[in-house]
Amino acid sequence: MSSIRINIKKAVNSDRVFLLCVSVYVLGTYCFASYHGLHDRFSAVMYVIPAVLQFFTIGMLFYAFYILYVMIKIRPQKLFAYLRLELKKWLLNYQFVRGSVNYVAICIFLSAMTSFKSLIPDINSFSWDPALANFDRQLHGGLAPWEIIQPLVGMPVISHFIDIIYGAWFVVMLTAVFWFIFISKNEQLRRQFLLTYILSWAINGTVLAVFFSSVGPAFFANVYPETINPYQGLMAYLNNADASYPLVALEAQKMLWEFYQSSALGTAGGISSMPSMHVSIAFLILLACWRAHYFAPKVFGSIFLALILIGSVHLGWHYAIDGYLSIVTTLMIWKLSAYLVSNEITKPVTCEVIERKTDPA
Repeated sequence: MSSIRINIKKAVNSDRVFLLCVSVYVLGTYCFASYHGLHDRFSAVMYVIPAVLQFFTIGMLFYAFYILYVMIKIRPQKLFAYLRLELKKWLLNYQFVRGSVNYVAICIFLSAMTSFKSLIPDINSFSWDPALANFDRQLHGGLAPWEIIQPLVGMPVISHFIDIIYGAWFVVMLTAVFWFIFISKNEQLRRQFLLTYILSWAINGTVLAVFFSSVGPAFFANVYPETINPYQGLMAYLNNADASYPLVALEAQKMLWEFYQSSALGTAGGISSMPSMHVSIAFLILLACWRAHYFAPKVFGSIFLALILIGSVHLGWHYAIDGYLSIVTTLMIWKLSAYLVSNEITKPVTCEVIERKTDPA
């Protein structure tokens, strides 16, 4: 147990800027919600049970693959004794302990962020959609972006494919977070990714989301019934396509609207259009992929970002400028994070993980 305590202290020291940002965000958003009399709808433990289930599910999956690797490649004489010893070493390892600390911090952070996101219309009523829709059209030569891409993607089977990719965003994001929490040996990239990750949610998903309080094309008619809905044609198409190829996006939009009407808290709840966090995180993953030494991650990151940006518009979640702004602000946050992690104040005490900081991600 003493080694675990030592590793926890070392982990806190190593990621003190990251953990400080998480603490400031959670405390700050709670105080902000309390100031508006909404503290009873704020939760910092919303993701505890889902996080535990995800942790053990993914952990067991990785361990199953490791067992196969040991059986095929290493082939020890006493398999179970070898596996038990390796598991014990891993659980007491500094990298695992540090990853667990970061994982808990991110779960608390995302719980606070999600609950705060559901409070946006109570803090600043939805009002930006007509202006965003108009600017979106002007920026694209007088046509709404969904109208421009409709001839290319306006077929039910293609919409279904885009819907699958858009839904897989959560899996890709979770995989990237797990990689940089528990596996990556590139210390500077790991810290830069994690810091950019939470600052993107804090700045894009909270500060800018409150300022540009908006619902997006899917809910335009619900919130602005007296305004001509420029997305009626898009939503009509999606509902027709759903009859042939079910779209998860429509079910998710229905669930979010029910949460909004009942003022209920829920994981992945809250309506917010500008800026797009799907595009923000997809762009962050692209930035990380471009730091890899291999070509395949760069191709994957580029294609994934393009499909998420297209899907955000085609599925009625966002205006195109939601994604454009996310890319710009996320790049700025990425550069800020690079400065912070390269600054001497963010460097922890020497440990074996840092000594290999030039290794690939």
